[in-house]
Amino acid sequence: MNRFRMAPLRVVAIGRTGRGDWGHAIDQLWGGIEGAELVAVADESEEGLAKAIERNKLDASRPGVAHRDWKAILAAAKPDIVAICMRHIDCHAEMAIAAAEAGVKGIFMEKPFVRTLAEAEAVIAACTKSNTKLSLAYVNRHAPAYAAARDLIEDGRIGKVLELRGRGKEDARGGGEDLIVLGCHILDMMVDLGGAPQWCEAAVSQGGRPIARADATDGPEGIGPIAGDSITAMFGLADGPTGFFASTRDAGLKQPNFGLTVVGTKGAIHIRPDHVPQAYLREAPLWRVDKDFPWKPIGAEGVESPPVNASEVDRAAERAGWGRFAAADLFDAIAEDREPETGMYAGRTVLEMTTAVYASAVSGARVTWPLATRVNPLE
Repeated sequence: MNRFRMAPLRVVAIGRTGRGDWGHAIDQLWGGIEGAELVAVADESEEGLAKAIERNKLDASRPGVAHRDWKAILAAAKPDIVAICMRHIDCHAEMAIAAAEAGVKGIFMEKPFVRTLAEAEAVIAACTKSNTKLSLAYVNRHAPAYAAARDLIEDGRIGKVLELRGRGKEDARGGGEDLIVLGCHILDMMVDLGGAPQWCEAAVSQGGRPIARADATDGPEGIGPIAGDSITAMFGLADGPTGFFASTRDAGLKQPNFGLTVVGTKGAIHIRPDHVPQAYLREAPLWRVDKDFPWKPIGAEGVESPPVNASEVDRAAERAGWGRFAAADLFDAIAEDREPETGMYAGRTVLEMTTAVYASAVSGARVTWPLATRVNPLE
């Protein structure tokens, strides 16, 4: 980890109680990161602001430490880093553009990225102009076990990768909401492991019939128009394999279906986002059913790592650790003048994939990259 800074980078965190809140406790990441100092918080809710001050142990008597107006915090605190924490994404683009125009060095943003490709392009343009680095909280990609699993794939442990099969949580959000809110993790890992999307073919249905634009409704959490209670999508990936994503409402199990299975000629790796153990290796092709092949947990050091007792793991603390790795990567990206590992271009690619799903479903045809339209097909 590069640490060339003479003084800690000043971080401000923006939340919005009742409308996205503080995401996955993103405001609390910064105390555990070398070279970071959380100097101020903003929340339009007076009660939410007081709680943010308390849990981050900020000195409320210090001028400028708390703001009800997020725009005021940019001028008053003069931050190096802005953390956009709320889960609702209707404000993500506006806040990111304002932060870039204020000259901040970095932005750390809760997922999903933004609502539309037009918003994504506007954020990318603003950040490019100011050389602001933007990192998304795709924290599963920063987990040590994920890195170990990726190494196993690259080393040929499961042979040639043929498919990457992902599913959402398939709870009450199954279908359109699942695709945007949770599928972003799956699609981001799919591209990281299989290469950039080249084409998409998808079927989206509502009550057993294909959707039409008239089925679109405004999704929760500010995600914009969504449709469908069942989605099946297929992607051609640049490195050769085919990627699949599926989500059907209320089809999930007690142990959620949420995950990505990387299928190879010699074996498979299954990744369970937000869980510990996070990844497992099967050292035989999935179609070998003539004998029992166990799924071996993958740890930070690989398959040989000591087994993890999941009942003894604080999942929230573990996930927070992955978030700190993501935030630390943003700091290093600033120091090294490079794109963060899960940056704004990764966010745009995921958004292109969700746009392509609906474009293919509505048109009934394959969609290829570069996408012919940057408009949401449901609008």
